[in-house]
Amino acid sequence: MSANDRYAKAEAAAWMGLLGNVGIAAIKGGVGLLGSKALLADACRSASDAASSFVSLTSLRRCRQFGAPDAPVPAVRGRTEGASGVIASILLMIIGLEIGISAMKSIADGVEEGPGWPAVATVIIAFLIKEFIFPVKERRSDLYASLAAFVGTGTAALGSPLDLPVLYYFDPAASMIIVVIIFTNGYRIATASVLKSRYFEEEPADINEFKAAVQRIEGVVTVEELRAREHGHYVVADVVISVNPRITVLEGNEIAKRVRYFLMRRFGHVTDVTVHVEPYDPGYPYKSNHDPNQEQMPTLLQ
Repeated sequence: MSANDRYAKAEAAAWMGLLGNVGIAAIKGGVGLLGSKALLADACRSASDAASSFVSLTSLRRCRQFGAPDAPVPAVRGRTEGASGVIASILLMIIGLEIGISAMKSIADGVEEGPGWPAVATVIIAFLIKEFIFPVKERRSDLYASLAAFVGTGTAALGSPLDLPVLYYFDPAASMIIVVIIFTNGYRIATASVLKSRYFEEEPADINEFKAAVQRIEGVVTVEELRAREHGHYVVADVVISVNPRITVLEGNEIAKRVRYFLMRRFGHVTDVTVHVEPYDPGYPYKSNHDPNQEQMPTLLQ
């Protein structure tokens, strides 16, 4: 698969994430207006996921057009993309703050009615759609927010049939938890929009998993350096490997191709890999252990 094909596939997934999250946010918001603050907050969080997909989409299109994640971007276009992400995140955080304040007022004044079962069904259906239909699953925050919304709306809905008005408070309480997640997502979106590269470094655990996978590839003596940067749902990796210094340039290039294709097949969220090949140098006293006068030794991959 060529680089253009991979970027086209990533863009299609980003478009689906953007449009899908907008649709889910609209449905959650419509049902939430019937009396569920937790569902309203979850709708705002889905809108923040849509904003994240928008930032991811603009960056992917930039990478595709300019040829590299760190390629220079025209100043006007870069400022426009950054401003769009920041404005979207600020608006979402303001809406989330309003929902949180409304929830606190409801708890202080007393909640007299809980949400209906349609709110619970909406949370479940939206979660299942994102898990099984969307091509890329969201981060853990999606699971936490959906779980909070389900517990909040479900428990509050039980208040009426069980004749326990105290259960009504679970709905606004859950909305306050989701508001915290909204602020976290808003901060990430704003940071991703402002940073020049608009990338996030992968977690050390993920880096170690990448390194372990590369180290097992035939021909790789050691992994000198590996950097993986995440943007939205996709990852671009830069790898520096050491190979046998006696092999040919062609063999080194074949090993680099093997590393690149293996990482993209093994980890579906990795869209591109750049591999740099260096000769392995074990250091003293092995630097000068080769006699240049002896017959040429056959090249080996390992």
